[in-house]
Parts: sequence; C-alpha cells; structure tokens
Amino acid sequence: MDLKKYINTYIIGVIGSLILILSEFFSWFSDYNLIEIYVITSSVDIEDSFLFLFPLLSGIICLIASTLVIYKTELKIKAVIIFFVGLGFLIIFFIDYITQDIVYISNAGIGFYLGIIGFLLILINVTNVLLTIEKQKGGN
Repeated sequence: MDLKKYINTYIIGVIGSLILILSEFFSWFSDYNLIEIYVITSSVDIEDSFLFLFPLLSGIICLIASTLVIYKTELKIKAVIIFFVGLGFLIIFFIDYITQDIVYISNAGIGFYLGIIGFLLILINVTNVLLTIEKQKGGN
C-alpha cells in the first residue's frame, strides 16, 4: 500500500475546497467580497442574496466529500455524489454571477481567480477518485 501517493493525490480536494472557501472572503468583480455583497443585497432582495453564499456552501460540501474519501475508501462513490452536489451549487453561481459581470472580467479580483483554481482542483480530485474506482473494479 503506497500511503504517500494516496494522501498526496486526495489532499488536492481538501486544498481546492479550502481555496474555494477562502475565495468567498476576497473581492471578485468589485471592491466588496462576497460576504459583504450578501449582507448588502439581503436587505434589498433576499432571494438573490443567497446566491453569494454558494461558493462558501460549495466549498464546505466539497470539503466534507474530500475528508470522506481520505477517511474511508469505501465511501468513494458516495463522496463523488457529494462532490457533484457541491460543484452543482458552484456552477449555478458561476453561470448566474459571472455572466452578469462578464464586462468586468478584466477587473476581476483575487477572489475570482481563487474560485476558479479551487473549482479546477476539486474537478481534478473528482477525476482522480473516479479513476481509482475504475482501477479497483478493473483489478478485481
């Protein structure tokens, strides 16, 4: 059992989730971070304000899935389903928020780039988990 390789490859999901959570607290397309935008818009439009919490929720959901994969290898399929739920929230956020502010993409802040990097690291982790599941099925 190559424990070093196992931990190094699955830790990518934890890092990606933490980066995604961290992106919530940096500015995306304005001088405000997403938490501040949530507070500002919640006083005006409560339905649209929850959208700004989606990267935080997605990061927490994917962090739970990442720890499940590291903690217990038998839960890989369930963890992938949890990953897809978390990434679904993030894709909804990306489609709604980024398409509204696409004209400001040249002025994107560090939070935007952290969100994209976290998203990509989580995708790499999901792909890695699915490939290891396929290898295990093929090896049996």
